[in-house]
Amino acid sequence: MNVLRCPFKSRQASLSCSCLNLTLRICRCLSVSEAATALRPFYFTVHPDLFGQHPKERSINEDSLKKLHQYIFALRKQENVPPTNLTFFAKNDADRDQGLSHIKVHLASSSIRDTVTTVLTSCQLPLDYINTISEVPTSSKTKVHHGPDFRDIFAGRKGGEAFYRKVEKLNLLSWIKTNSKISRKKSQESRDYSKDVKEITGRLKKMVGVRAIGWHTNWGPRRFTACLTSLEKVSENHPIVVKKFLFGRNVVFTDRNGVSLSGEVCLNHTDVPQVWLMRLSSVPAYDAVIERLPYMEQELSRLLCHIKIRRRERHHIVMAEEYEVLLNKILNTMRRNQDLVRRMFRSGDLSRLEMVVEGSSAPLTLTNLGQYLIPVSMPGSMIVDFIAKTQQQAEERLKDAISLKMIEDEVIQQCQDKLGLIHLEKDLNISPAQMTQCCERLMDNADEITTYMEGVRVRVTQYYSVTDDGLVCIPWNWEND
Repeated sequence: MNVLRCPFKSRQASLSCSCLNLTLRICRCLSVSEAATALRPFYFTVHPDLFGQHPKERSINEDSLKKLHQYIFALRKQENVPPTNLTFFAKNDADRDQGLSHIKVHLASSSIRDTVTTVLTSCQLPLDYINTISEVPTSSKTKVHHGPDFRDIFAGRKGGEAFYRKVEKLNLLSWIKTNSKISRKKSQESRDYSKDVKEITGRLKKMVGVRAIGWHTNWGPRRFTACLTSLEKVSENHPIVVKKFLFGRNVVFTDRNGVSLSGEVCLNHTDVPQVWLMRLSSVPAYDAVIERLPYMEQELSRLLCHIKIRRRERHHIVMAEEYEVLLNKILNTMRRNQDLVRRMFRSGDLSRLEMVVEGSSAPLTLTNLGQYLIPVSMPGSMIVDFIAKTQQQAEERLKDAISLKMIEDEVIQQCQDKLGLIHLEKDLNISPAQMTQCCERLMDNADEITTYMEGVRVRVTQYYSVTDDGLVCIPWNWEND
């Protein structure tokens, strides 16, 4: 029996299927960083830190947030995700200390955009930000033109400005093709030196009892090996003296001599070993300084309504005596402004905020991670006024930073696995949002770059470079064409 089939039915089905695929591709263009930004009002509503007096609800919110992040990351990898039910507790605006709202969220969408919309709608939160994000990814780029280079023109160099502009243009694919071999070669040389470093370090630990030996300069492993060899010779010639001052301590080769903020003995790698030997005699004098620092930080915290004092990681090593001078300056400043502190902060509690003591040349600012950077040269009245005006903003950024950090760690691990990298890290001046965006773009271009980046160590920075030990540095906003 012959069955007549409608010729339009299969066409309609294929159109529906292609429309569905198109919809999925359009919905998936929402990045993880954009999703995190869109979910900020939601994070501020259900953040576990708001439920200190409700441990059960706090635990439930923490677990549900982890499941939500896992769901979004699975969508980002275009995996098939089963429907998920989440439970959250939120404090009512009318009575934030007593009433708790019980929110149930059912996730069944295969797009990040719809998932974020579902979460926000379930909590009756606005969709203003997500509605501003275009559903079609834009490919246009804004090129910054810095004007003509008159030096090239007047010097009469070949081709003038246009010639040299062509040389400066870089994109990730062409750069990594050229430099991946260089990176692997330097990495192999570094591994050869690392064997010597390990052997010499082991002998020094047995000989003088050092706890660990580090390296904090831009010089390569060859220079590190030379410094270790010099320290070993000094230890062999003066074992009693070196053991007296280095036993049980951490040693770091850097560009300065002294003791660091964390108690490490710093030896200048440009000095001759005889200078190191003379400097070691002053090491015990810094023990008292190291012991005083926590008490000084506690006093500063008390003077500023129990604000948390943090020690920020930096590109350079901070010496203990320098940090003590900075603390003394800002302590004297805040002691003279206690009347203003009591008047501006009547609640008397800033324990939710964080601050970092900076040098005189640093700006007074609030970082993207919610930390105050306070220069010691700033008048106390300006410090107090700035904190009072930005207190709420700082609290929001601190809460946001926790969620962004969780997302950043997950994206870094995914990117490292997908590209086959040995290690993936970022520079200190790269924000979590920038790192997340960079990793997502790397994963989107994995088919083109994996061949050249597999088995390489990568650091996300502001520039292109290959270090002496084979570490590949790429800018977070790299170009791909």
